[in-house]
Amino acid sequence: MQYKIFDAHLHTYGTFLAKDDDLLSYLDRHNVEKAIITTVNRAASSKIYANNDNRTGEEVSNENRVKKAFENLRKLTKDQLDHQDVINISKLDPERFRKFFWFNPKTNRDEEEKNYGTLENHFKMGFCGVKIHSGIHLIKIPRDIMSLASFMQEYDKNFPLYIHFTPKFSAFGGISSKDLAKLAQSFPNLTIILGHAGLAMEFAIDFGLSLKQYKNIYFETSCSIPYAILSLVKMVGHKRLLFGSDAPVTNPIQLEIDKILCLPITNDQKQDIFYNNTNNLILN
Repeated sequence: MQYKIFDAHLHTYGTFLAKDDDLLSYLDRHNVEKAIITTVNRAASSKIYANNDNRTGEEVSNENRVKKAFENLRKLTKDQLDHQDVINISKLDPERFRKFFWFNPKTNRDEEEKNYGTLENHFKMGFCGVKIHSGIHLIKIPRDIMSLASFMQEYDKNFPLYIHFTPKFSAFGGISSKDLAKLAQSFPNLTIILGHAGLAMEFAIDFGLSLKQYKNIYFETSCSIPYAILSLVKMVGHKRLLFGSDAPVTNPIQLEIDKILCLPITNDQKQDIFYNNTNNLILN
């Protein structure tokens, strides 16, 4: 059976898109009829992978390398990313793409009005949702996004907020199910998409059991392990799962498609996850 696909997490370019390939052809080959598309944070990628400047010749510990990498992230510009690439690609096939704005909520107070003005202008240009990256911007939830969530809920409650899930690591406390529960409780009319919800089995079980009651939270599948996706299906129901690939940055699309195809669920359930759930969410 060939499934229609609505990719809930696509980028404009990345490692897994060959230099002689183009994004539309790439999507056509994998039967991706629609996609939520956003830009790529090029500066973050270059900063986190940059070699440390070790002029003293002393050996740098792995722990210090990690700290240095995330110090570099903290020094990234507070300006919002340029989304012209998203606009340009979307113009090639307007019916296929739904544009999300990658927003940095951790900006200076004196820049807040400017940044929300930029976001509103993009909404007026047809953007219909927002993505935040908890890891790159080291965002604490809900503390750092109260203004953003309030702005979005008041502007258009149908515009989803996509949150890149980041677990705890040496430089960041991560996002917990309790954090997301507080956000969902505070903004019951805000649609929340938890990205990479099945990054590990333990996280998926925690999220599924803890967040089942919050009907405004949906679970996106990219970078997840198949058993974690299946666990979420069992706990929150397949209607709240959204297929995403994170292509072509993190994964080839086919790899992410195969994770859904291999699940021991019905064809109708797979079609809902691949297409119907996201289509209904964006249309409502």
